[in-house]
Amino acid sequence: MNGKYLVDTSVLVDLLRGTRAVALPDQSELIVCVIAVGELYYGALIANRSGHRVQQLMQFLSRYSILHTSDGVSAAYAELKCALKERGTPIPENDVWIAAFAKTYQLPLLTRDSHFQHIAALGVEVIYV
Repeated sequence: MNGKYLVDTSVLVDLLRGTRAVALPDQSELIVCVIAVGELYYGALIANRSGHRVQQLMQFLSRYSILHTSDGVSAAYAELKCALKERGTPIPENDVWIAAFAKTYQLPLLTRDSHFQHIAALGVEVIYV
């Protein structure tokens, strides 16, 4: 493992709010994908005082590397979605995309969401925190 982790929205929300810490080895790098960024912006926009929340979010996100989509991510998304459908274990659409980033970039995925167990069965390393 190279010390880099892709962070799911469930963990990012806790980090943003400061409600829970994530225990990782020193020199760990948390990476965020554009799908999680969109989910966070949505949450900020529907909140009271959305202008303040968006500013707070922008400052928070400036600490992290942001991964953008690519043909490889799109192909991984399609493969994962097909496999989940064949197994009868669908998960939320955005989480399939987040898992596709983890698979494409070979990053362990940090999450609090148990439905990612279905992604772990498809070869994506999932770490529950």
